[in-house]
Amino acid sequence: MTPRLLVLDDDGAILALLRSYFAGLGWSVQVCAQAPQALQIIDSDSYDAVICDLHLGGANGAEGLEVVSRARRRWPRAGVVLFTGAAGLGVRGAALEAGADDVVPKPAPLARLREAAVLAMKSKQ
Repeated sequence: MTPRLLVLDDDGAILALLRSYFAGLGWSVQVCAQAPQALQIIDSDSYDAVICDLHLGGANGAEGLEVVSRARRRWPRAGVVLFTGAAGLGVRGAALEAGADDVVPKPAPLARLREAAVLAMKSKQ
């Protein structure tokens, strides 16, 4: 089975890099740069894993937590990883409370991000 991955980040270079990396591993990847569109995608489709940045260019600066929470409610068996440059203890706690399985700080090796997504998916099986 090909894992379906939704990647959310407001940085186009990161979206392109993650799409290329995970697609090269055989994953089916959809990317999105804005929280409102991400929430629409979450409400209309299904994924095995979500990798989401904390900051998605909105006014409150933590739109990723809303995305994480919605993804967790909609897909309780999906692996959900917050991938952010603001990964302090407060952010980590808020992300885990919102439903993230893991928080990976930016920058991180791509293999670390893949490992987090795979472990999160396996923990839901």
